[in-house]
Amino acid sequence: MTSNFKANKGGSYSRPQLSPEEYKEKKRAEKEAVYQMLDDTAAEVVQSPEKFKGYLDVQSRMDRYTANNALLMYKQFPQASQVKEFDDWISEGVKVNKGSKTFIILDPYEYTKKDGTPGIDFNLKRVLDVSQTNGRKPAAPTVNRDPQKLVTVMLDTAPIDVKSVDELPYPNMGAFYKNEDQTLYVKRNIGDSVALCQCVAQELGHAELSMNSEAYSRRDMGFQAVCIGYMLCKKYGVDTQNFAIDRIPDELKNKEPKEIKAELGKGQKALKDIVSRVSDELYRQRSERSKEQER
Repeated sequence: MTSNFKANKGGSYSRPQLSPEEYKEKKRAEKEAVYQMLDDTAAEVVQSPEKFKGYLDVQSRMDRYTANNALLMYKQFPQASQVKEFDDWISEGVKVNKGSKTFIILDPYEYTKKDGTPGIDFNLKRVLDVSQTNGRKPAAPTVNRDPQKLVTVMLDTAPIDVKSVDELPYPNMGAFYKNEDQTLYVKRNIGDSVALCQCVAQELGHAELSMNSEAYSRRDMGFQAVCIGYMLCKKYGVDTQNFAIDRIPDELKNKEPKEIKAELGKGQKALKDIVSRVSDELYRQRSERSKEQER
């Protein structure tokens, strides 16, 4: 056996270069696989209340991300709470833990079609969660210490009329949205602030869905509103046990993946709009308190 050999420079193995056509095909196959994973996950979560709640939990934390990306995160990294690309973490001085593996979400971009009209397509974006780094983890929700505060902010920032009443059409409800006059009626003297918060969150879901729909049906949108209420309470640390998500409607379970994703997308948009208003107001209040303390 001879020892007279020359190693590759740096001792590394040189991978064969792909032609432009091969590279394009590789990327196409990767994207197709992600789209298939997305469809499979959409069909999967609506068959199991436990899995569906798992998806809702991810979406509640990642309200700014589309339902499609929440589904991808649920499938690949369900504990996700704050995601960025590797280079973005590094540029912020955050160290990525050794051995951490990226997962994929969809990154939209606009392009011009052959007929000159704009179109939207997606790149695959490989990200890491903050839990895979030494970065500071997002603070846990604290509103549950005072659910009444969340109720007040949700009502004050709602883009509909809000009226206090002594009685509602359903005696066991603390709030009721009436689409005919676009008014949210809230029952006076509800002692249980958690139950009231849950009900207001759900009825705001009805209100938001009605504003984003051409035709509103309380019955047809009932489960969607429950999901929005659940996600709102989950996001802000309010108990969610009273939300009836233990039975997924057959109408949703029997839909095709494309239709399921569309329905989940409606819920995400409503959640995002409500959270945006609530978060802006909570931030304004914190800023005001800080200014007062500085005086």
